[in-house]
Amino acid sequence: MSDKNSSFIDFPDLPASIDNAVKNLTDKPTQGIGQTFADAWYLVFGGITQAADKRRMKYAHDLELYKQELSRAISSIPEEKRIEPNIQTTAQALENSKYCIESEELRKMFVNLISNSMDNRYIQNVHPSFAEIIKQMSPTDARILKTLRPKSILPLVDYVLENSQNHDYETELSTVYISSLSDVSLENASFSISSLERLGIITINKNSFIPNESIYIPYEETTYYKDFSLKAISRYASKRANIHKYLGSFTPLGENFYEVCVK
Repeated sequence: MSDKNSSFIDFPDLPASIDNAVKNLTDKPTQGIGQTFADAWYLVFGGITQAADKRRMKYAHDLELYKQELSRAISSIPEEKRIEPNIQTTAQALENSKYCIESEELRKMFVNLISNSMDNRYIQNVHPSFAEIIKQMSPTDARILKTLRPKSILPLVDYVLENSQNHDYETELSTVYISSLSDVSLENASFSISSLERLGIITINKNSFIPNESIYIPYEETTYYKDFSLKAISRYASKRANIHKYLGSFTPLGENFYEVCVK
């Protein structure tokens, strides 16, 4: 049923159950009007229609994965630990997850939230706001969060252009964070840290920094900062690139969110 030569979406063969569920998606849109008009429709809209069909099929495939993952997670809870789901948490999680199930990272967070809300070992850490938090996260936010640890301190910096005469400065890039994910750029990792702060998962303290300043050395060695420094030297007589060091840490809400939805 899938077009193996299509470059629009590449996804694995669908199981028969999904294939049957979406078979009507590829019926001719004008089947009762006549072959001639159907042919004309295909010439004008065929590519768009096929792409939309595959998009729907991909969603149906991910929805089936979501159902299977939820079933496995709930089944893995020891019977003596299972409790009735809290409808406020579960209903919100299911509603919000429908926008996110095509992202494996976000889908797994919803699986964790829903299943752990039925486990009495986690119930004290579950909060109804968690579903909305996941909904507002990007897949990169989720990946960055997974690399963090709730009790750890995050070294953060701002790259600034500082006036050497009066020490006024302009921020070039804020909440800079060097991620362990090699395929995530410095800018995107920093953007995710800002997002996690906005969502209340981490808090940023610009009035303090990690005493062991060697932790900040990698921030001076990034390609971004080296290029920024060279540009500052070439363009300004009295301005230089500088680094403002500070730190971030998990909030109590963030620690609970990590325990329920990430770990």
